[in-house]
Amino acid sequence: AVQGTKQVSAAIISSTLTTVCVFLPLVFTSGMVRQLLLPMGLSIGYCLLASLIVAMTVVPAAASTLLRNTKAKAHPWFDKMMDKYELSLKWCLKHKAIPLLVSVALLVFSVWAVMTTGIVLLPEMTSDSIQVTVRTPEGLTREESFAMSDEVIDTILKVEGVEAVGAMDSGSSSGLLGGFGGSSDSYGSYVYYIIAENGGSTSAVTNLVNDINAATADMEAEVMASAGGMSDMTALLGSGLSVTIYGNDLEVLRELSDDIIEIVDAQEGYTDASSSFTNGDPTIQLKIDKDLAMSKGLTVAQIYMEIASRLTTSATSTTVTIDGVTMDVTVENNSNPLTVENLMDIEFETTSMTATGESKKETYKLSDFASIQETTSIASISRENQTRSVTVSAAVEEGYNATLLSRELTPILQEYADSDAVPDGYTVDLGGESSTVNDMVEQMGLMLLLGCAFIYLIMVAQFQSLLSPFIVLFTVPLAFTGGMIALLLYGQSLSLLSLVGFVVLMGTVVNNGIVFVDYTNQLRIGGMERQAALIATGRTRMRPILMTAMTTILAMMQMIFADDMSGQMGGGMSVVIVGGLAYATLMTLYIIPVLYDIFFKRPPLQIDVGGDNIDDVPDDAAEFIAEALAKEAAQKAEVQEKEEDGE
Repeated sequence: AVQGTKQVSAAIISSTLTTVCVFLPLVFTSGMVRQLLLPMGLSIGYCLLASLIVAMTVVPAAASTLLRNTKAKAHPWFDKMMDKYELSLKWCLKHKAIPLLVSVALLVFSVWAVMTTGIVLLPEMTSDSIQVTVRTPEGLTREESFAMSDEVIDTILKVEGVEAVGAMDSGSSSGLLGGFGGSSDSYGSYVYYIIAENGGSTSAVTNLVNDINAATADMEAEVMASAGGMSDMTALLGSGLSVTIYGNDLEVLRELSDDIIEIVDAQEGYTDASSSFTNGDPTIQLKIDKDLAMSKGLTVAQIYMEIASRLTTSATSTTVTIDGVTMDVTVENNSNPLTVENLMDIEFETTSMTATGESKKETYKLSDFASIQETTSIASISRENQTRSVTVSAAVEEGYNATLLSRELTPILQEYADSDAVPDGYTVDLGGESSTVNDMVEQMGLMLLLGCAFIYLIMVAQFQSLLSPFIVLFTVPLAFTGGMIALLLYGQSLSLLSLVGFVVLMGTVVNNGIVFVDYTNQLRIGGMERQAALIATGRTRMRPILMTAMTTILAMMQMIFADDMSGQMGGGMSVVIVGGLAYATLMTLYIIPVLYDIFFKRPPLQIDVGGDNIDDVPDDAAEFIAEALAKEAAQKAEVQEKEEDGE
């Protein structure tokens, strides 16, 4: 147990540190990436460091106690697999260019294929909750509207799979289960929350949504059921398209926003394009000729004060309760209301002095010195660095990728921004989900690069060589190839969670490469020839390499096939880890030996690890050497016998 622990201790420590260090670059990130990965990185780091202590102490102690009288067991099927692996590895070592070209071609293809599918912030997810929105026809009384809503509830409760219905009046801030009550000042629009029997999986929820829509299709009320998703999170993180226009003049901003809405509407894949002006309220703009008003003895302030007094009416407010419902009642004295039609007929009296000193009263109408224009007010006025801004937003239609659409829209918007249509001092900035995705990819890319650098430095310290870590790092692109191919087969686009899977994968896949190279170096230091050491390492370390990969793969499989929201959210990460580990494990047994044979011609330096003699060849490798020497002696004897017979 002691000798075995010392033999693999360096490789185990290095493997653990490489997995932990991939999360160190989190200190250089910020925002959503850091908030999402920091708890995961700390959890993985603590668990791995604890497992390292257990592997170096508890496992050897338990092995020395429980495995005292172990007997060698025959595994014919595994021995046959190792024999076939040995033959295939010899072929790869003889034809090195073929496996290398195949692996590079697969890497290029997988990167191209994933990039063409686009990048998303979060995968499409459907929760296990159902939301039903209902709008009753206009013109109904409160009692009639509530009765129709109760009819909708009764219909939904009859649908198989529905356990309960929670209902909330949209005008109230409180929801009630199984009916309505309490106070509300509005009615006619309602939201129902459906509780499915036994929780319900994602597929069951989808079927239940279809059943509810079918059951309520012929009702007088407008009913729409949908599965709850990640609308709140995507709204927070920025979904769809967002184009911000910066400038000072509101009329110019209005014209630019209208132009951009036309550009967006012309692009396939976008829908519901609107701006801050589009979502504004109808407004009457009063324009007063200041000079003309002054010539008639009126100031702009006097005119506005008179209009304001006409718009303000005397009112008395009280509260009444009818049938348990409390309502606010306002009684207004509005015998002469001010409307758009009579606004310009407002009269103003002025007093002026004649040349003889007599006072003269004159009456003017508002139309004598003012004009009105119907327009749309801006919904909100935003400022950034003391500059006004207007946002044009649009939703992405189902089946389209926001990142791919932004790639097509960006050059069109850039051409428009550089044209004469945009005056000096006005800028156009593309944002939305694509901007968030670009920031995410930038930070994750930085994390991957720094993680590779940290992994390389740790392996340099372990191998005391600059070349051995370089060979091991070739397992990283192999893992990325497997992860991207798995994403394609699973039908998912690259997302934040799948990039997290690549980060975890980068620190995991190098472990097998470290063990392989370290074991090969030990055999070569013990006097074994290079290719023989590679073959012996492959045969000897195949079982632990496969066991290490399979334990991780099997642990992640349940998340891939989980039919709930957690499975949809973590499925991308799990697919990347499973696909990357499976492919990288297979390729490690072939590509690493090929690269080692190409670059590591000279014998490795012996590293002083203490008083133990690392020249001792491990038992499995010694058995392999004995078999190889016996075969070689038999072949030489056979050749010599044939030569003697020929003489």
